[in-house]
Formats: sequence, structure tokens, C-alpha cells
Amino acid sequence: MADPNDGTPPQVLPFLGAEQPLRRDLGIMNVTIGGRDRPVRRRELAVSPFCTLLELSAGERDPPSDLLVVAPLSGHFSILLRDLVIGLLPRHRVLVTDWMNARHVALRDGVFDLEANIACIIEALRQVRPGGSVVAVCQAGTPALAATALAAAAGGAISPAALVLIAAPIDPMANPTAVATAVRAHAIADIEDRVIRRVSSAYAGAGRRVYPAETQLAALSAYLMRRLDRRSEMGRKLVEDDGDSPRQYPFLDLFTSIMDLDAACFLGSLKAVYHERALCQGTLRFHGERVDLSAIRSTALMTIEGARDDIASPGQTSVAHDLCPGIPASRRHRLVLEDAGHFSLFHGHMWRARILPDIESFLVHAAPAQITPRGNP
Repeated sequence: MADPNDGTPPQVLPFLGAEQPLRRDLGIMNVTIGGRDRPVRRRELAVSPFCTLLELSAGERDPPSDLLVVAPLSGHFSILLRDLVIGLLPRHRVLVTDWMNARHVALRDGVFDLEANIACIIEALRQVRPGGSVVAVCQAGTPALAATALAAAAGGAISPAALVLIAAPIDPMANPTAVATAVRAHAIADIEDRVIRRVSSAYAGAGRRVYPAETQLAALSAYLMRRLDRRSEMGRKLVEDDGDSPRQYPFLDLFTSIMDLDAACFLGSLKAVYHERALCQGTLRFHGERVDLSAIRSTALMTIEGARDDIASPGQTSVAHDLCPGIPASRRHRLVLEDAGHFSLFHGHMWRARILPDIESFLVHAAPAQITPRGNP
């Protein structure tokens, strides 16, 4: 790994605000397997206006297992999970939900709300080979958990062997952070009036209602400025970047590479997750059907939290275990890292040295006893 402190200025790429592209390439050309660099093969398995499902694999032959990585629709490009994907590639065929920048998606392609988010994950599950698993990060936790429940309720033909939830606010009120408190302090209609804008005529998505990247960038900048102390997670990552490629892909670049979100998805997620706590209350619906988490029985569940996470604090993710009573105790695992913030759970040294090995061990033990043919849920 390149030395981030060798005096060479980091290359911060200009993917901010109006300069954002439709998508950002993960930039993973090779990975180290068995001490040797191996080229990474990639192809697009499925393409829709709002998401491209990427397939990445390395080595001389296809890895024996599939892992679907559900990136969060939190305003960041999927490149935020670059370190996570690199860590998983030596042992898995990795599928990634590569979300598109909504400002480039034409109005005729419709809206992309929380239901569409869940549907997209269900479609991605159809591409996962039998015995494959899912890793969902942050905002992706709720739609991924819902998709897993819906797959199970439909017979389990595309149910993943395991679901790993990382820093996901499944129940923000289990241990409220300032984020949860601030969102709940305002009515959804007020948030809509304050932050939702229409895409200008300069872009393919002209007229689309979005939560704009510029607003997200201002929020991220404020978050960053409050945490510049060298002892904080953000301060350490800026001073001593511990990412896989800190010179070419510095953490600041990944953190500030953001896109417009469809207003329906942004507002719908805030309402369902923070205001209504819909999964916890059993009120979340998909195409009129109630999402029943008790239907999940064959999928093993792992939750990963950071004791210093001020976005999704401990308890917000692990509450998923209580909400899924059908999963046997032997197929559950809770991991809480005492010295971890939010971003260290999927980026940097802590991810590679302490979290990745635990995930790999869990996935081995979660391997299904029986594999059924793929069908339609």
C-alpha cells in the first residue's frame, strides 16, 4: 500500500456539485491473492435507469461463492465502499449495486422511491448464485433486510445464505444520535420544502425533484468541520489516510463524491426509517404486502457496529436480531468494535484487519445445508 505520508499531495478528484457524472467507476484493476496481483474482471449484469448491477471477480477461475454488496443510497457514489469491495474480492464473486446520479435520469424513467429500492435489491438477488450472501451498509440496511424478508416469504428460492448489516439504522430510536434527533424534529413536509429542488434544464434529468448534491455536500462539510480533531475518526483518516489506495483514492475524495438523490427515495426513507420506524412497527409495505421479518428463517444474520459511531450508534443495527425471531441463535453474530466510528467499519485498517476476517468466518459457518434452485419470489 502506498505511504500516505510521503509528502506527495493526495489526488482529490473534482466530482463535486454540478461536475458530478452519472456514475463513478470503482477503479479496482487488480487485487492481491496469495501474494500475487490478480486482474479483476468486471461486467454489467443488469442495467436500469437508476442502478447498474456490477459483477467483479478475480483469480484464474470464478470464486466459489457470491456476495451481493448493497451500497447505501445516502448521497454518496458507490465508490465510498471501494475498500470493502477490494477486501471481499479474493474470496468472492462480488456484485455491487452501482447507483446512478438522479440528475442524469430522465423524468420519463419515473421516480425511484423506497419500494423501487427494495425491488432493485430483489432483482439483484436473482443474479446471486445459490449459497450466496448479502452485505448491506448504512442506509442500505432497511431495504436489504426488507428484500430478504420478502424473498423468504415468497418461498426462499432467492433467499441469501447470510445477511451482514454494517452500521445500518434499522431502528434509529434504539440509541438515538444527533442525526436521528434532527430528522425527527422536523415534519417530512418541512424537510421537503427546505431541501428538495428540481434538476435544471442543463441535465438529462431536467425537472426531476431531487435532494441535490450541493445540499448534501454542505451537510458533509459541516459534519467534517466538527470532527477535525486528530483524535477523531475523521481527523485520523485525513491526516493518516489508511485506505487501500490513499494517494489515488484518498478518503476525502470518497467521502465528498456525492450525487443527487431522487426526492421520493430520500423523503420516503426518512419517513419510513426515522419517523415511522416502519420495520420495527411492522408497518412497512411492498406492493401492498406487509414486510414480515419473522419470515426470515434460513438466512444467517450478522450485525456490525462501532461504539463511536455517531451516525448509526450501537443498538440501531443489532436490533435486527430482535426483529427476526425466526433465525436460530446459532446463526446469529453481533460484532461491536469499541474504538470504531462509522466509516472505519468499511474503510481502512480496521475494516481489513478486524472486521473482514470476522465476516469471512461468519460466512463460512453460514453456508447453507441445502441449496434450492433459483425461482421467482
